[in-house]
Amino acid sequence: MSELSVRAVPPDAAEALRALRQRALREEPHAFLSSEAEGERRDLAEWRENLAGKWAGPEQWVLGAYRDAELVGMAGCFRGERDKERHKATVWGMYVAPEARGLGLGRALLSEAVARMRELEGVLQVQLSVTAGNEAALALYRRLGFRDYGREPRAMQVGEEFLDELYLVLPLDA
Repeated sequence: MSELSVRAVPPDAAEALRALRQRALREEPHAFLSSEAEGERRDLAEWRENLAGKWAGPEQWVLGAYRDAELVGMAGCFRGERDKERHKATVWGMYVAPEARGLGLGRALLSEAVARMRELEGVLQVQLSVTAGNEAALALYRRLGFRDYGREPRAMQVGEEFLDELYLVLPLDA
């Protein structure tokens, strides 16, 4: 039986995180606004620097989902920086590798992100977006209490295909 865990990704795991992100961008191009080429332009030093710096703070982080010692999932989260948006937190880059899906890691990642945001004074809601048609992700988000609040038509273009983006919010003060 595999040991499953969710924890902050340390700077020494930058190479594994970058590789997982590149895999996500390559295998799921409809799920992310960043392209694989954009991901390639971010070098390993930048990943290490972010994990040691801005992604290591109390209001911004990247969580990793691990099966045994292998990084198989990720989710980033940050609190709004401006005075008028400090009540909001955003989840980004949510991904679980196909071979690790169905183990509850997506739920564990998102639950941990929300729990950490609940600990921050003044954070009243967590928001995220998902490509229309990504029914598995949408079902997970809705099971955890996220509600739809908007849809952006033609939010991204992948080749000749246009995709809508759905926006969801989880009120923490309800």
